[in-house]
Amino acid sequence: MCIPLLVAVGALASTLRADEPRVIDPTRPVTEITRTSVALQWFTDTPTRTRVQVREGQLPLAVIRGGAGRDDDPWGAGDVRVVEGPPGTRTFHRLTIGGLEPGSRYLYRVWAPHEQRTASEAAWGADAEWRREFAVSTLAPPGRRTVIRYPVKVLLMPNVVNVASATADAPHPEPVDAAFLDLVRAEFDAAARFLYVNSHMRFWPDFQLFIDDRWQRWGPEVPDADAFYRGWPVCRSYDGVDYRSPGGGRFTFVDTDDLATVHERPIVEADPFPGQIEVAFPRRWRGGAWEFYTSGGGTLGVESIAQGIPGRSQFLGGHDTAWLATHEFHHQMESLGQHALSFREDDRIVYNHWAPRDRARAPDAASGPEGDARPHPWTTSAKHGEHWDGMAYWDRTLTDAQWLRINLGRTITVADADADGFPDHDPRLPLDETRFGSSLAAPATDGRMNDLDKAMLSTWAPAPLHRSVDKPRQVFPMPDPTTPDSDADGWPDTEDPAPLVPHEPFVWPAAITLDGDPADWAGVPPAATIDAPPLSMTFKHAHTDDDYYALIELTGAAVRARVVLDGEGKGTYSGEGVQAFHAFAGDPPRLQDTAWGTAGLTWKASRLRPDRTVFEIRIANWAPGGWFWKGAGREIGVAIDVMDADGGLWAFTDPYRMFYCRMLERSGLPAMPPDPPAELAARDADAVLLPGDARLALAGGWTASDGAWRHAGAESPAAIHVPGAVDFDLWIRFEGTNDAILGAFVDGQPSMSAMHDYLAFVGGYANTRSRFRLFGLETAESAQMVEPGVHTMQLSRRDGRVWVLWNGRPILWAKDPTPGALVDRLAILGGYGGHQVVHEVRYRARPAAP
Repeated sequence: MCIPLLVAVGALASTLRADEPRVIDPTRPVTEITRTSVALQWFTDTPTRTRVQVREGQLPLAVIRGGAGRDDDPWGAGDVRVVEGPPGTRTFHRLTIGGLEPGSRYLYRVWAPHEQRTASEAAWGADAEWRREFAVSTLAPPGRRTVIRYPVKVLLMPNVVNVASATADAPHPEPVDAAFLDLVRAEFDAAARFLYVNSHMRFWPDFQLFIDDRWQRWGPEVPDADAFYRGWPVCRSYDGVDYRSPGGGRFTFVDTDDLATVHERPIVEADPFPGQIEVAFPRRWRGGAWEFYTSGGGTLGVESIAQGIPGRSQFLGGHDTAWLATHEFHHQMESLGQHALSFREDDRIVYNHWAPRDRARAPDAASGPEGDARPHPWTTSAKHGEHWDGMAYWDRTLTDAQWLRINLGRTITVADADADGFPDHDPRLPLDETRFGSSLAAPATDGRMNDLDKAMLSTWAPAPLHRSVDKPRQVFPMPDPTTPDSDADGWPDTEDPAPLVPHEPFVWPAAITLDGDPADWAGVPPAATIDAPPLSMTFKHAHTDDDYYALIELTGAAVRARVVLDGEGKGTYSGEGVQAFHAFAGDPPRLQDTAWGTAGLTWKASRLRPDRTVFEIRIANWAPGGWFWKGAGREIGVAIDVMDADGGLWAFTDPYRMFYCRMLERSGLPAMPPDPPAELAARDADAVLLPGDARLALAGGWTASDGAWRHAGAESPAAIHVPGAVDFDLWIRFEGTNDAILGAFVDGQPSMSAMHDYLAFVGGYANTRSRFRLFGLETAESAQMVEPGVHTMQLSRRDGRVWVLWNGRPILWAKDPTPGALVDRLAILGGYGGHQVVHEVRYRARPAAP
């Protein structure tokens, strides 16, 4: 199971990279760290003296008494210092502790004699007068960098077989070979590198692999099994059923000196491992082949370290080992953050099942997608993508000072001669400058960007989630320390909003015909490409005020694109505006929603040749439950992965990282759609009204005189009742000085004014502007104004659009924001000094189809 932690927003990551003289974190318990001092702040509810105990050491009391199994009390030793603050008592305390050794870990306790300790606090070193222990590591001496090395024992059991699945014709399984084990090692290396880089190279998960390569069985003994299978021990991870969610097994304790012995109780070690991972690779005979099981994972945190129980994770090894190792071990890190930091919303390692802050979830509500229906008072969702990208985002919110407060593992220093924060040459570490290719003598190899910052342009996620045994090598750009422009797009990395995406971060203003023909897209630059022979993918997008459009072109061996769109620019897990779908390049092509769903989306696809498929999508603006925007400036996030014919997955940038593009402003008028309504002829009208016809109800300043309807004074309507209309045309023959205004009002709207429902005006604002005002929002524009003489004007609603015709010619069009609304009045509005004169009225109204 995953540990049930709440987690929250962290502070901005520190810009200090090398071990400079100070690391500052002013709002948290450790406010400053130097090479020889630390500054603390805390609060007591009762005024007390400011006093701190401090000792140098690697192990907290909980580990000394738990995993190490010792009875000694380091707080009773002679080298413990008591540092006093200024005289007097207070509730808010600040204290700087000096005289410390560089690159060393110190344990400290603050004096709070009036508080009653919890059992957890006592387990972590509290006593009658002193609060529980916390740790902080000082900055390293010049030319070195402080790193927290966190050893994790990893037990691999690669030769595990479901004996009961073996049929008479099943060949004996082959033991895994050295190449397979090398692949698994590489997966754990990738996991360590990802976590290490995204902690600003402060936290090093040191995964130490131990291999129990004996033949083991997954399941009960089979009495009539082939002799080859007899006598095998049951795998320690087997839990009495073929698969137990989520990790498929049980938790035990691993003795690194005796891997074959299964321990149900903690093991005492001279140098305890704070973390453990067990990975079995069970196989079964199915479909004429031996196949590995796949699974999720389960984790127990470090809260029982005082009883000698390390953090423990367990999963089966048949799927993405790098991902499962990273995700499950991260749960151990979250538990570590609960006990090493203050575990408040801004001082924690964030839980990696993301969700927005939400108080509406009742404790007894039905489980959501993550099986977690609790209220979420702490934010765990921000502007990030799924999986790898979410962890990278949140780990980067921790400051250097927070990482240096980790209280388990070991504090070490490593060489960093150029003080760029990037260790020089140390093969033990997950990454160093030698392997990255940056200079050991210059902090900015490219002459512009700090080398650690350069490395952190990438999340170092190895690939989209994928089976380890056939994971393809990715082709997306990676940081290049030797050039100022890693993606060669003309923007230096220090200025580029997406330094590893060689495409423009914009959504082009363009109207696209949804017909499966890519010709409309010829002038639109790509926003994402994948070129991984023998497959390729091109993604383009565009927008109008009414719609967002996208093109996905798949060629060669590309059989499926998974597209995730963040229409609100708030992140994949924000719960707002996220749409996602699969585009399959089959025959025929098809588009399928994912669990994120779509709203207001339509599509058209075509196979231009057997190995080239084009998808066009349209997402309607203001669709119910969908996106809405006005004008330009909206930020749209895009994440895409593509599957090849063999099931390989490819990404165009760091896996699951959103590429955010802004909608560009449009210049000039948009092209008029090719299908405007015709001018309403008298023979096609429901009625033709002439002055004096009572069907035109007059109000306010409207009168019928001298063979016309005339208006004087304040705004008022002349209306026709048309109950239940969906499509309509309202036509007038008119003259005036300005403000020719036609409107349509939905059922239940009490006011017929220029601020409500469907409203179109020509020559408004003293004959300076012609526009729609649709439910209060102005849209579209025409240069046509009211000129002397008699003119015709028509307001029409058709097939999701509204139109204005002037003298029989279309001059305005817009998307209908409420295409299902029933209209019950059509009206002419007079006023605004327009001296409107109407000579004839025609109308046509059609109800909804049965």
